[in-house]
Amino acid sequence: MAYAVQILILVGLLFQCAGAAAEGTDEYIAGYAAALVEHEFHLPGTHIQVDQGSVTVYVKRLGAEDPSKIAAAVETIPGVVRATVREGEPERRRGAPSAQAVIAEPESKFLPRGLLFDPLHADPRWPHFSASYHWLSSGRQFASSFGESFAFYRNAAPFHGQWELGMQAGVFGVFDTQRSSIDLINADYNVGLLASYRADKFSGFIRIHHQSSHLGDEFLLNNPQVTRVNLSFEEVDLKLSYDLTTWLRIYGGLGTLIRADPRGLGRHTSQGGAEFKSPWTLFEGKLRPVAYADFQANARTNWRMGQSIRGGFQFENAVIGDRKLQVLAEYYSGPSPNGQLYTQQVEWIGMGIHLWF
Repeated sequence: MAYAVQILILVGLLFQCAGAAAEGTDEYIAGYAAALVEHEFHLPGTHIQVDQGSVTVYVKRLGAEDPSKIAAAVETIPGVVRATVREGEPERRRGAPSAQAVIAEPESKFLPRGLLFDPLHADPRWPHFSASYHWLSSGRQFASSFGESFAFYRNAAPFHGQWELGMQAGVFGVFDTQRSSIDLINADYNVGLLASYRADKFSGFIRIHHQSSHLGDEFLLNNPQVTRVNLSFEEVDLKLSYDLTTWLRIYGGLGTLIRADPRGLGRHTSQGGAEFKSPWTLFEGKLRPVAYADFQANARTNWRMGQSIRGGFQFENAVIGDRKLQVLAEYYSGPSPNGQLYTQQVEWIGMGIHLWF
């Protein structure tokens, strides 16, 4: 019996040693790196080469992804000495690398992770999870949003691109914090379908969405001078975006209402903006400065400009891809983005927490 136990212990030690040896090999690193880059950064067509623990990641289309973040994630793999990220095809060289792996381009994919079109972070009506506190000249308000965007289906598209069909849904509420009961002032409900396209640094979408707005009962009771409007519409809009670099993006587009209540509501909309994502991080890649600006002018507000400026810090982790938490200072000036209050001119400063999945 004692001999049998000794044999079992010896076999276990042999397997453990074999596993430890395999963990540090170039083949192990190549496979691990391919799985990490595909799962967390969604970069099909990536070619990975490993030579004595030195990893080179050739990304076919880097787009808005931060190469330093990809490199930091790969360097967490056991056995990696250093990691380099380059855009384009692998370089030809005399000596073949010790190990390599290729992430294949998917022919089609249902319910893919991530989105081809990045969020418009300063857009007051882009669905995501957030909580903000606003200081206005007329008082103080709490604003919250609940929602998300996700894709149903993604496939290859012309010009070495991809297209996808997705959905957005969100609820946006603003509350009067000067009332002891924190009265609801206005709630906007938004749901829509969008078809998106991306090829390298260029992306865009066409969307049809519905928005309806509702004033809070307590707000109406405490403000009898406010006239309730049954604001509801469907809009078709087109937005285009271009990544000038990995840290600077510009976007813009137009839209039109295909049904509106009240009927006299101005139908045409426009939007543009820019987004800055610092190429440098703080605290070993855990904190990144960001700044966003969004500008909108619409016929229903007589083309008065609404400007939304947000800036602050993004908390991120190299091994969890594009999920992030942001703490942002906020400034807004222009027609109120809060549904039925669109005729009012407002200005505020604030602080907010924003979650992006």
